[in-house]
Amino acid sequence: MRECKGKIFNIQRFSVHDGPGIRTTVFMKGCNLRCRWCHNPESYERETQIRYFPEKCRECGACSHVCPEGIVVREKMRQNADRCIACGRCVRECPFGALACLGEDKTADEVLDIVARDRKYFDKSGGGMTVSGGEPLLWSGFVSELMARAKETGIHTALDTAFAAPYEAFEQVRPYTDLVLLDLKIMDGELHKRYTGRSNARILENARRLLAEGIKTRIRVPLIAGVNDSEENAWMLRDFLEGYDCVEEIRLLPYHNMGLGKAKGLGMQMEEFAAPDAAQIEKLYRILKEK
Repeated sequence: MRECKGKIFNIQRFSVHDGPGIRTTVFMKGCNLRCRWCHNPESYERETQIRYFPEKCRECGACSHVCPEGIVVREKMRQNADRCIACGRCVRECPFGALACLGEDKTADEVLDIVARDRKYFDKSGGGMTVSGGEPLLWSGFVSELMARAKETGIHTALDTAFAAPYEAFEQVRPYTDLVLLDLKIMDGELHKRYTGRSNARILENARRLLAEGIKTRIRVPLIAGVNDSEENAWMLRDFLEGYDCVEEIRLLPYHNMGLGKAKGLGMQMEEFAAPDAAQIEKLYRILKEK
């Protein structure tokens, strides 16, 4: 039987923000949301992409000489980049590291070989492996295999998901999931659709099923000034989560603009937002903790 592969765009070691302890986070490529503030726009597309780093480029022409699609760099821009087939020839040819492939097919064993290198740190800190994205549930078959292998070796597993996928996809990975990191971005359905491209109806339905099953969950809210930092949104979130003892934590994550440079390197346009001030964040935490 041929082992299935998943498209990985990053494996981040020594992560301390993606679950308990020191963790290794595996980022799957592909997402079915289009959050306008996304800090991982390289996760949007399911297929491999080429990222350009203009600050490293010397416009030597090495990439254009090997490109089968005739893409050239002029004035720190990849001209006709929409023709790119991500063959990787330009990446291998560039002497300055100004191009990179985002997205590599790996088997579960290949990923776990990397993850297991930090097992001693997991054991000492209570950490483990987190599978994120993009949306990892778009790769539910691969993710279930990867997490099953991790569990076989005693590694704690966490799934970081926006849950905009059929619940059946989660049921594939549920037996091997110790913790769910659930993104609940905006509670109002119309506002959610305006800023992410999709309704949150399925997300909230999935979240109710998840919480009703009593699975350990941590809620994460990317906090964007003028979008979802209102007291109304905080009250809606608090009411939605009320009574679920399996919710271990609600974390508000202030916006940062790390995704802007990534988007530019991929030839994408992305608008800049702002984070709420500290006083507003504290006010929202008080609402969420109110009994």
